[in-house]
Amino acid sequence: MSSKTKNKEFDQNIVSALKQLQVPLKTFSGTEVYFDKNKRHETIFEHIANKNHHLTIKDINEIPTILLNENSLKSDRSGNKFRTYIGRRGKQKERIKYLKIVTEVGKGKKESIVTIYLIKNNN
Repeated sequence: MSSKTKNKEFDQNIVSALKQLQVPLKTFSGTEVYFDKNKRHETIFEHIANKNHHLTIKDINEIPTILLNENSLKSDRSGNKFRTYIGRRGKQKERIKYLKIVTEVGKGKKESIVTIYLIKNNN
C-alpha cells in the first residue's frame, strides 16, 4: 500500500493533549525527552495522534508517569539506539491495557519520542 492511499486521519484532541505536556519530559534516570523527530509527511504529534493508534487523552496524560517509572524501561531488540518504555494505560477497563513509548537515544542526556501506541501485554 502506498503512502498516498493510507488513511491520514488524526485526532486533534490528542495533538492538543500532547502539546500540553510539560516538555522536556523526564525519565527516571534524569534524561530529557522531546517531541522533536517528525515523520515522513507529518509532525510527530500527528503521527502519535493517528487514529490507527487508538490513543485517548487519558493515555497521553500517563506518558510522564510511565517515563518516570524505572520498571517501565524494557530492553529493546535494536540495541542501545532506542529505548522502549511500557506502562499501564490511563483507562483500566480496556482490553488493550498497556502503552508502549519508543524513544531514540540522542547525544548527552536527551531522547526523542519516535512513536507511542497500545499493546496487549507488557513484555
